[in-house]
Amino acid sequence: MRVRCLIFFAALTCGALGCGHVSPYEREYLTRPSTDLSREASETAFRAHVHDSREGATGGHGSTGGGCGCN
Repeated sequence: MRVRCLIFFAALTCGALGCGHVSPYEREYLTRPSTDLSREASETAFRAHVHDSREGATGGHGSTGGGCGCN
């Protein structure tokens, strides 16, 4: 019973922390392109390619290629 109460209050606390009021003038900061994580997919792919080229091995990224930097 004690564990269930602890889990319940932990979930309640985490849920309450996610709630908040955003003023209309603050919403412009939330809609900036720099806050969109899906726009960074090409940057992540480029960094994975550079890492694979420098290390001479691949793995964990799904990319292919040799250690020379060419595909």
